[in-house]
Amino acid sequence: MNKRDDIVDAARFEFCQYDFESASVNRIIKAANTSKGNFYHFFSNKEDLYIELMKEAWRKKTDAMHAEYNLHANECRDIFEWLKLQVMAGIKFSHKNPELYQLSRRFAKESGNTIYVRVMEEIQKEQEQQKDADSLKGIFQMMDIRDDIPKDFALEFISFLMNNINDMMKENDDINDMEKKIRMTIEILKNGLSQKE
Repeated sequence: MNKRDDIVDAARFEFCQYDFESASVNRIIKAANTSKGNFYHFFSNKEDLYIELMKEAWRKKTDAMHAEYNLHANECRDIFEWLKLQVMAGIKFSHKNPELYQLSRRFAKESGNTIYVRVMEEIQKEQEQQKDADSLKGIFQMMDIRDDIPKDFALEFISFLMNNINDMMKENDDINDMEKKIRMTIEILKNGLSQKE
């Protein structure tokens, strides 16, 4: 492993334990058993490192979700099947990668802070560069969306839901609890909250 990898590993642990403001470059350097010179050789500052970590986490999760979609694409008959598949793939990924899950949970708490906005801008740039068929936009082109709902609005709504569904999960929820909440969310999206008469 090279010094950059040592720094990234130490930073991943640091940012799992502390929010962005409280995280310490000095602790990262010490945990990586390296020097400030090495740190600043690879990263301009703490923000640069944090953005790189969050982009790495996003890429790994996206790759896992795309792989899951490609494995089960024939089961995605409608947007609801696709949603369930994607969210469950995200949950499976989180169980297999607890450190990245913890990092993303801590990141979600940064919402409203400048660093959150910066990270999301960088991730959106990468998303815009994705032109593959299993991107959300590509999925929407293949699925039947109601004519009275503008596709751009539907895309924004589903993106918002995908980005925030973790907020419904509790720390002690197991995968069955999570799946139940996902099924209920999709049921509400599909059929609404009101009692049918």
